Amino acid sequence: MGRPKDSGRLDLRDVFVRVQEQMLAQLAVDNIFEHASSLGAATELQWIALFNQYLPQRYRASRAFIIDAHGRRSRQIDIAVYDNLYSPLLFPHDAGFHIPAESVYAVFEVKQRLTRQLLRDAAVKVASVRRLHRTSVPVIAAGVRRPALALSPILAGVLAVDSVWRGTERRRLPRALQSLRPAGRLDLGCILQECSFERRPRSLLLSHRDESLIFFLLHLLRRLRALGTAPAADLAAYAQSLRSTSLRL
Repeated sequence: MGRPKDSGRLDLRDVFVRVQEQMLAQLAVDNIFEHASSLGAATELQWIALFNQYLPQRYRASRAFIIDAHGRRSRQIDIAVYDNLYSPLLFPHDAGFHIPAESVYAVFEVKQRLTRQLLRDAAVKVASVRRLHRTSVPVIAAGVRRPALALSPILAGVLAVDSVWRGTERRRLPRALQSLRPAGRLDLGCILQECSFERRPRSLLLSHRDESLIFFLLHLLRRLRALGTAPAADLAAYAQSLRSTSLRL
């Protein structure tokens, strides 16, 4: 990236554009060396590394299944952004963490080339997370009992390198997103070589092509901050599956 000039000012846009260029370059290397069957996994790892580098330490990103206190499990999620401070990772597994639904802030699907059908597939996986039961119980903070937090919506999105709509996203992407069912709503997305989007109640914001990554990261950070703190899961509800029914947590 080169040594910054000692001018007392930093061109933030230039920094983020260079980060985007580095990521695209790394993905291009993956395309050369990775077999088609493993390219998707390599791309996921690139995105996970980016999330864990740029998100505040209160968050963590990984591949995961999401579970609830009733024993229901989501489809496998390419990237889950979850609470990194208090989330109990009760079921680690080589195929991916199993994370309580209460700890999840956002879920993302990773694709190489985005199509309308892949958007629909992503929405199905998102819906499998949002349908899960979530609990919330009071906590003790600084010696004071705090009431149970209200449940915030789980954010969802899609990440890709490019799309089949190259050059026509501003016309076709809004229609594709609007066709998704409410449970599979996609709030954010990044098509690295084309644009990023943030979906709002009455509008859809699209980035410039050369600002797709920084647009996505900044809007993701803003949306995560608006969610506040993840609720405390009712561990007693999870413990109901045990034979030791007298267990109290």
